[in-house]
Amino acid sequence: MNLSLDGLWDYLVDEEGAFAAERLPKAGWGKMEIPSNWQLGGLEDYSGVVWFKRAFDVPVERGREYWLRFHGVDYFAKVWLNGVYLGEHEGYFQPFEFRVTGIVRPEGNELLVRVESPREPPGEVWPDRKRLIKGVLNHHDCRPGAWDPKHGQDMNTGGIWNHVELYSSGPVRITALRITPELLDDGTAAVEVLFEVENLTTETRLTADISLSPANFTGESRSWRGTLFVPRGRKIFRRLLLLKRPGLWWTWDHGEPCLYRAEVGLSLGGGERVLKSERFGIRKLDVDKERGWRLNGKPFFPRGTNFIPAQWLSEYTPEKIRQDIELLLRANVNAVRVHAHVTRPEFYDACDEAGILVWQDFPLQWDYEESEEFYNNAAQQLEEMIELLYNHPSIGVWCCHNEPKRNEGKLDHVLYRVARRADPSRYVEHHSDFRDHPYPGWYYGHWWLFAVAPGAPFVNEFGAQALPNPETMRQMLPREKLWPPDWRAWAYHDFQYDQTFNVAGIEMGDSLEKFIENSQEYQYRLLKFAIERYRASGKVTGIFQFMFVDPWPAITWSVVDYWRRPKKGYRALQIAFQPVLVVFDYGRDRLQQGGRKPLSSTASRSLTTYTRNSPGPSCVFL
Repeated sequence: MNLSLDGLWDYLVDEEGAFAAERLPKAGWGKMEIPSNWQLGGLEDYSGVVWFKRAFDVPVERGREYWLRFHGVDYFAKVWLNGVYLGEHEGYFQPFEFRVTGIVRPEGNELLVRVESPREPPGEVWPDRKRLIKGVLNHHDCRPGAWDPKHGQDMNTGGIWNHVELYSSGPVRITALRITPELLDDGTAAVEVLFEVENLTTETRLTADISLSPANFTGESRSWRGTLFVPRGRKIFRRLLLLKRPGLWWTWDHGEPCLYRAEVGLSLGGGERVLKSERFGIRKLDVDKERGWRLNGKPFFPRGTNFIPAQWLSEYTPEKIRQDIELLLRANVNAVRVHAHVTRPEFYDACDEAGILVWQDFPLQWDYEESEEFYNNAAQQLEEMIELLYNHPSIGVWCCHNEPKRNEGKLDHVLYRVARRADPSRYVEHHSDFRDHPYPGWYYGHWWLFAVAPGAPFVNEFGAQALPNPETMRQMLPREKLWPPDWRAWAYHDFQYDQTFNVAGIEMGDSLEKFIENSQEYQYRLLKFAIERYRASGKVTGIFQFMFVDPWPAITWSVVDYWRRPKKGYRALQIAFQPVLVVFDYGRDRLQQGGRKPLSSTASRSLTTYTRNSPGPSCVFL
């Protein structure tokens, strides 16, 4: 039995956070569709406590166990069912559940949830001693209000943003299934199947069946059957299976992203059977930022982009995910960095299927409280992130923190050890450092500085802002703030005035359309030049442009806006991220003031095909 509890819920705003579950007011309740971040559900620009409740009926069967599962609540949650307190949870991206056997009844159930997503006190806590592990969702220069001290936490992401369900099981169930494949030197694959069994009865003897079978290709399968003795409580079992001719998971530009399905079945008395399955892939990723990456033994050059697809995850629908994957593939992107947050689980499924490698950040952005309590909380949530995403073959890298200052000395070392222990099979990065984020042409200097490959050998941020298309600008801003520009309104939507005019030197022109044209042309030329220089330099082993798409209506470094309309910079990625790239090298962009240097046939002296590991697959440099 599986009952969805999505739909219309009642909600009550608790501005002082003073209401008690036993004495909630009867008046003042509104209606909200769940799942939804409350910003999108009609409760705009609110931070604090909101109570949610829902009535439901369910056919309760004798002898069955019942579980209440939340797939995502931002950020603190306390839960009651029929007046019984079930427990609490902290964290926005993790699913969590409660056993409700004996509490749930056939009719007249009332589910009550207290959700708190607070505004962290400016100055005292925010921005340098944050406590909420939400990454870019509550502090970033690409969110509502940017990093402004007054408005940088506006449009809170709180709410029950993912599905809620009630489901039943027998007294024995499989609570976890974790697949660890290892590609061996002889071309075979050893696949460890780890599963956890929970038994709510006495010790039980079970027949277990394990199978590995191709999910999206034709190939070899493997199976095993045996007897298990399961004590009361929880126990972990492991079994190693060997595939002689495995299909491998590749990025789309190197091969096919072959996927397998692992299934564990437990046969109980009376013909009852418990099943759990997970999809996985077999691949070997070696990360060496100095000498180059290798995927399944072959040189691999990440042509990547930073990815923050949605500020409010409830609106990141399967349709938008499919659209983003198509845009990524058309831009010749073979890797994404999910930047300082965890996005919807469906996105990782889509990357598995499309053959796009994922660098996954933990949701830490800039600086946080330095205390043992926070370290322990961060360590626990990091383990939960790894457990949640472990079986995705697309995920190749865990990164513990983005751009720390005061935390890198202790917190990031703690998290690195936690991640290495939780997943020895993947590469772990302590943090993504400012030194790996060169921004010539935007925060300093001219974009010609990319000719000397700043940030080498591995660059995971670079780029420039560009205004989105006229249609998008008109959707984003009212006419009176659009032109002439109301710079305060533009800054709220993340526009950077000083960098645009005083560093990049972009000209406004005499109209909004001309300003957009100049801005997008600048971003296009910077990105194209930077990527070409990086790929041809021989000093760089991978790049991640910042960034791909806007998470809200904004003016940022993206090459695709919030409504998924590409800017001219998107074309720069399409050209410069081609698997085989032809680059024309010339000494200067301008010969003298007032004109560009003409390109002549004598500018080229030789034609060299670069087949080193770093430019991969190849780069033709004229």
